[in-house]
Amino acid sequence: MLTLKWMLLLGLGISSAAFAGEPRIWTSRKGSTLEAELLSADATNATLVTKEAKQIVLKIEDLSLGDRQFLVEYGNADPKILTAGELGEPEKQVKIDPASIKKLKERTLKLGDESESLFELTESEHFLVASAGKVRAEAVAETAERLWHGMAFQHMNFRRDWADKRMLIILAEDRPAYATLGKWYQETLRAAGQEEAASRAKVTWEKLGSTSIGIPEEMMKSHNLHSQAILFNIHEASQFKKEMGPFQIHTIAGALLTKQLGGVSSFGGEGYFALTTGHSYYKEISLGGKSETQILSVEGSGNDEINSKKGFEDGSSWVRGLKTAVRKGTVKVDLESMLKWKLDGLKPEQLVLIYSFDYYMQSNPQRLCAFASMVRRIESSNQIPPAVEIAKIFGFDSVQAFNADWELFIKEGNFK
Repeated sequence: MLTLKWMLLLGLGISSAAFAGEPRIWTSRKGSTLEAELLSADATNATLVTKEAKQIVLKIEDLSLGDRQFLVEYGNADPKILTAGELGEPEKQVKIDPASIKKLKERTLKLGDESESLFELTESEHFLVASAGKVRAEAVAETAERLWHGMAFQHMNFRRDWADKRMLIILAEDRPAYATLGKWYQETLRAAGQEEAASRAKVTWEKLGSTSIGIPEEMMKSHNLHSQAILFNIHEASQFKKEMGPFQIHTIAGALLTKQLGGVSSFGGEGYFALTTGHSYYKEISLGGKSETQILSVEGSGNDEINSKKGFEDGSSWVRGLKTAVRKGTVKVDLESMLKWKLDGLKPEQLVLIYSFDYYMQSNPQRLCAFASMVRRIESSNQIPPAVEIAKIFGFDSVQAFNADWELFIKEGNFK
């Protein structure tokens, strides 16, 4: 492993490279890591120094995008290195050691007061999987680790912000266990004074496929967990027998991006739904080959109206249908209006346009760098940039120019 910690002193006229003197963790496309200090960088290679004072030269195109961002910002490297090499799919290219995923035979997680509340535990480097029923927790843990690597590869602060904690993933295929879990979660919400959230959870619990739930502080401390857990209500165990299933990818990818973005202020949340939902569908389809996911909407004054939202009937026809709609003008490519969309009242073609938005932003090395920059801006400012600022991040002078390029991508680009 390789490490570097830096200090940025303002107004002293000193090169930022001078403060890259402590180690940081560097990551390769295949997931190997090295802890070292940065010595120097050029257009092709980065020279690092380990704590044993050994110099190691690495090809820049094999380093993660996050590492290359660091080299540009704190090593005075040429910004051209950000787009060096192929885009690739780090989630598929990373090598996961099966021995790093193990069942904790002597430990369980209790999520309720009844006998059905005991969940078996499986642990990987960054996740703790609690399972009840006929599922392969190891497969889900591997999916999560692959998606974690994808985020660490593309976003400079992801590994740092994650720190040494794990994220809890709950797999409930056993029906009594899932029912007991629901009672426990509703009671947890009520105890925290979140009566409306408890009411919504009660109404939707049996219809949910997956969701994010908050976990009590005591559980966080005892298991060294992040505050939000991923829950899967499993009706088709076959979706969880193998790694990288589309529905697994959709849910976990969305949770990881949400974790990195952090919370947004009440006035800065416009566009959050489009960004996170589009990302989930993009990763699901690009890595899983199809979409299996519908989105559940809870409406009405008493949280008693439940509707599902999905794209075109067949996930494989999404692109063809959207291209036709855009060419005919029945769907307008407009960033500013799309950022205002919410789940309520969303039409299928609008959901597919949201998918195309995130696909566009991650479709080549230049756009992916801009996407990573936008994520960093959101995590530091706690708000989604307005449309005109998003356009500037992607190198356009106006929203209209951004829209035109996005529309061209849908009609003629590598949109599939």
